[in-house]
Amino acid sequence: MSLRYLQYSLFLLLASVTLGSSAANVSTVTLDNGATVLLHDDYTWEYIAINTDIVEEANNAIPSDDIVDLTAITASNSVQVSKNKSSLLHSGLLNTAVKYDIKVAYSDSVWRDQALGLKFILSSDNADGVVIVKVAVSFYDDNANKITEKIINVWQASYRLPDTYLRKGESRNSRIIWVDGIDKTNWTNKLLSLKVIEVETR
Repeated sequence: MSLRYLQYSLFLLLASVTLGSSAANVSTVTLDNGATVLLHDDYTWEYIAINTDIVEEANNAIPSDDIVDLTAITASNSVQVSKNKSSLLHSGLLNTAVKYDIKVAYSDSVWRDQALGLKFILSSDNADGVVIVKVAVSFYDDNANKITEKIINVWQASYRLPDTYLRKGESRNSRIIWVDGIDKTNWTNKLLSLKVIEVETR
């Protein structure tokens, strides 16, 4: 599926969701590759990592009076979920998040002893000056298992220095953000996912 087709499809889906329900509602869409896309009520969307809830939903959908091997189904679904999650994480699609007209993309990482330094690129289409951008970063080991989640400020402007605000149309690099608790030997594939959770403007 091409990116242009995906964007067009998501636009149509989001339009139908928005027109058919209240503005506060959101929806999720599962793509052909098993990836799940979360649609926001502000016309933005994001990839979300596949989890074992999919297996639970599949098992609950099986009629109780049917004679089936639930163990075999669960094992099969678990393998497929694991493969889809691993494929999605390795694709790099989760390395970018967009919300509140702010785009955050993971760009690089460095190590200082046992501390992991993350670098991001931020772009703004927000009409106001952006002073704070908080992102939830989920880290995954080389087997695509979630290690931990950290809430970090990827952008922190000085309130009295308007030149430090992230303005509409600008693209800027974040400072290096240091994170502890990540095992360097088990994070060689640099698997992570981003979710913008807060944007503060002035």
